[in-house]
Amino acid sequence: MRNTGESAIERSVEIIILVSTVVVIAFMVTGGCGNGHGSPAPTASPPTTGFPPECNGTFDVSLSCPAESLAGSVCLPYYCDIIDSSGAELEVFDTFSIVFGRNCTDTDCFTLECSDLSIDFEDAIANEATLIIESIDDIPVGEDVEGVQTSGRPKGSIIIDGEEFEFSCPGYALP
Repeated sequence: MRNTGESAIERSVEIIILVSTVVVIAFMVTGGCGNGHGSPAPTASPPTTGFPPECNGTFDVSLSCPAESLAGSVCLPYYCDIIDSSGAELEVFDTFSIVFGRNCTDTDCFTLECSDLSIDFEDAIANEATLIIESIDDIPVGEDVEGVQTSGRPKGSIIIDGEEFEFSCPGYALP
């Protein structure tokens, strides 16, 4: 048979353990005592686009110098068509996707020198291509044209292996 004193001590220990456990769990949930050693208080964050912060400001394409803007865009993948205009009708015969800032450098305000373009046609990879930008979102570009287009889609000429075609980037992928 148990001693009444031992039984009271055991119950007291159980209650202390139960209360201690509840207090520790409460501290874990709330972030601590508030003395600066616990988890920091949550702060409101600005709305996100799905892109990392270093992408902010890289989506605006200048109408007066689009090649420079696109060469600085390291986050937005564009999908582009290569168009054969040698026949009676325009024909899209190939497509490629590109992040201009990763694959291209600007040589002037309207020309991009690009490398390692993955082109869908016969799984070809063009080692080098030159893109000459003539419009952004169907707005003709020029040194005297003011303004920017957010996520502007370029059109113009592309030169691959000495052959010139038209290109158009009708879309891009947003995360």
